[in-house]
Amino acid sequence: METLYRKYRPIDFDTVVGQDAIVKTLRNQIANGSIAHAYLFSGTRGTGKTTVAKIFARAVNCQNELAGNPCNECDTCKSALAGADYNIMELDAASNGNVEKVRQITDSMQYPPINNEKYKVYIIDEAHALTGYSKEAFLKSLEEPPEYVIYILATTDPNKLPETILSRCQKYNFRRIDIDTIVAYMKNICEKENIEIDDNALAFIAEKSDGSMRESISKLDRCRSYTKERLTIDKVQDILGIVDDDEFAKILNAVNEGDVERAFAVLSEIIEKGKDINQFTSDFIWHLRNVLLAKNLTSPVEALNITKDNFEKLKKEAEKISKDVLIFFIEELSKTLNVMRYDENRRVILETELIKLANPEMCFIESAVMARVKKLEEVASGVSFVKMADRTNSEVIKENKSEDKKDNTKEKSEDKKNEKISEIKLSKIAFDEMKLVNDNWQGIKAALDLTSKSILNNSTVLPASEKDAGVVQVLLDEIDYNILKDMGKLDKIEEALSNSSREIIKKDVVYRLVNSKNTKYAKKVAFKLEDAFDKIVGMEIGVEDDK
Repeated sequence: METLYRKYRPIDFDTVVGQDAIVKTLRNQIANGSIAHAYLFSGTRGTGKTTVAKIFARAVNCQNELAGNPCNECDTCKSALAGADYNIMELDAASNGNVEKVRQITDSMQYPPINNEKYKVYIIDEAHALTGYSKEAFLKSLEEPPEYVIYILATTDPNKLPETILSRCQKYNFRRIDIDTIVAYMKNICEKENIEIDDNALAFIAEKSDGSMRESISKLDRCRSYTKERLTIDKVQDILGIVDDDEFAKILNAVNEGDVERAFAVLSEIIEKGKDINQFTSDFIWHLRNVLLAKNLTSPVEALNITKDNFEKLKKEAEKISKDVLIFFIEELSKTLNVMRYDENRRVILETELIKLANPEMCFIESAVMARVKKLEEVASGVSFVKMADRTNSEVIKENKSEDKKDNTKEKSEDKKNEKISEIKLSKIAFDEMKLVNDNWQGIKAALDLTSKSILNNSTVLPASEKDAGVVQVLLDEIDYNILKDMGKLDKIEEALSNSSREIIKKDVVYRLVNSKNTKYAKKVAFKLEDAFDKIVGMEIGVEDDK
């Protein structure tokens, strides 16, 4: 039995779908005799690049050319359809892209076409796979080919071709075929083949084929071969081994909420159904990508290529999770997928990764830190500047490094003092220093690595005392503080900030990274670093003249 893809492969421009602009342009060129000597067909797999190239190759030599379309009835067309036209040469560069093959082409082009045909057409599939030397050899023939030679380069990755080749070709970008077009084409096939299938099953096949008509028809063929019964979406999912988006949504919600047990339950059910773990992970990454795009788009677009109903589902799903968390998940799962490809313990690796995603504090990379920050932002409430009792810098530093010792009487006394925030007064020296640090903070932080900068973006800055300048405290959340401590970065960051301040604001400033949990001075978040000076002014904190 002939496969559906081969049976229903277009044989003329009229039956090509999803590439109307390209087809119209090529037909006009053939009809008007304005044919270029080299073409570049680029686009994702299964969008019709090679198919259109073969139709074009027949059309330019067709004896009964009909408005730029091959008749497929003349001897020339029949010979080409049978693969016996010596004026049409095909080369798969992925498997035969060496310099010897290219030289065979350049040698053969010296001879004019046979059988009184007009052109010799060379179709080079996967052109980006040509080796370095073969690209150089091909370029020589591309620079000044005979008038009867036409080159058609088909590629999924045009960026790998040198500009010297690209600049000599007419470029045509084959777009992903939209779902409605794919579904309509498959419906037509189903009617002719007496295949009974639900509309939502067809839409599911189209969505999971990423705009590839060939992939969609191949999936349909697999489903037809499995059963003669009516194909429902459940049967299609089982046959193709593809996880439904609802299952991805369940795992995503569970991991985002830190519910590892619930995520494992869904994963176990998926694996028990025989789903491939690698394929599941790859599809899950794609689902996360769709959620991320849905969070940033207002309507279904080509980038998503899904049905409107599924787009609305993604929008609702996107409302429950931040962009930073999604980016963190995508980055981590992409790394995990690469590891899983070379390891037999795929389930263990994936389960470990899900635990890490549910607990971003276990990871030190910047995206993980930002994911944790987004979750903690919901907990943080209000902004206040807490007064500090008059103490020396050494006493402050000593207290910051001490263990958490509570004195209820003193804490109550402090709370009463903190009620009147507007009464706090800084010395002019301390005030000017805080302004200087705040105005140049981005530049000061530039000396740090990405992870450290990310953590400090969620910190709080305070002068060490009301009267004295020279020491600035950077208050950190307990988790952030412990991360830097475990990494052995506290002293290094303090030193880097001091050196940076000396260079940028021309002042010697001592920075102290402080665990806000272990200091009474930081019982409440004072103000974010980026808003430091604005907050001081906004709260009408006075400035005492130095005497």
